Amino acid sequence: MKFKLILFTLATTLATLNVFGQANPFINVLPSNSGIVSVGTTIDIIVTIGNTGPVSAVPQAKLRPIIQVPTSVTFLPTAQQTGLPAGWTILTNTGSQIRLCNSTDPIPVSTSRTIILKVQGVTATAPQTFSGNINFGNGTTCAAGTSVAGDLTTDNSALSTIEVLAGFPLPLILNNFNVKSDNCIADLNWSTSSETNVEKFEIEKSETNNAKWKTIGSVIAHGNSTTNSTYYFKDDNISINNNVVMYRLKMIDIDASFMYSPVVNAILKCDEQNLSVFPNPVTNGILNVSLNSAEKVEANLTSVTGQQLKKITIKNGINNIDVSELSNGVYFLSIKFVHGINQNVKVNIQK
Repeated sequence: MKFKLILFTLATTLATLNVFGQANPFINVLPSNSGIVSVGTTIDIIVTIGNTGPVSAVPQAKLRPIIQVPTSVTFLPTAQQTGLPAGWTILTNTGSQIRLCNSTDPIPVSTSRTIILKVQGVTATAPQTFSGNINFGNGTTCAAGTSVAGDLTTDNSALSTIEVLAGFPLPLILNNFNVKSDNCIADLNWSTSSETNVEKFEIEKSETNNAKWKTIGSVIAHGNSTTNSTYYFKDDNISINNNVVMYRLKMIDIDASFMYSPVVNAILKCDEQNLSVFPNPVTNGILNVSLNSAEKVEANLTSVTGQQLKKITIKNGINNIDVSELSNGVYFLSIKFVHGINQNVKVNIQK
């Protein structure tokens, strides 16, 4: 298989008009791969909308972003557009244009939303431009239609490119690709039903809102197969918390040509309460430690001055720790999980 690779550009102009007094929204648009799709196949367009502040949140039902694509591609029907964050709605979908609204989702300062929209290749063309623009509504309710009462002029725009090819034989059939999050660990699974001269899968991740991808690992493919093949990859190296992490597969052939999978998202909650103790205060000399973790972890029991008194191996479930030799007072039980997040619990001993 051979792929035609093009470079695409992303142009974004941050808004200079602070329409809400102290809120300043921006928009980025980017295709999920190198901007190439073949006739009859789909590609994800990643739309990032955020607020640079400096103070106020963007009110709900205020943003009216418009995403427009050339006639060489078309947006899939609204029922198939499942990549909207909570609180967002599609006002209209004409195939060439989608109008969105942050219906019940105010956007705080220094935060953003990632919207995944799906388009399908229609006609083979050279690279063409598509755009995203932010308009504003009256901040009360969202309404369908080509215009919304109270709309203001376009405040912020972003451009990128997309190219449609006449078609090429796929080196593999990707049945599915999904991710499940377990606190601060992402488990990726995918399967194929056919492979022809496939060398490997590279796993790429983006923890930023402007879709900067980095390779975090690779999995050797079966190469040539006409039966179902399943693959697995674990990502436990997460550097953000309570945010969306995006993943995609770079599927590489033995001749170095490649194609990308659709993008999948996971919300990694790295600060969830994995550790708890009871009773607290401890009155009978036994400290019960409840741990929610797939792996055993090392815990330290220290004094308020930081002196280590006990080093304990704790496993998933309820652990009983003998603290009868310790004097009455306040102590700290601390754990460092595999994903690098520390958790500390205050322990009060009163015998």
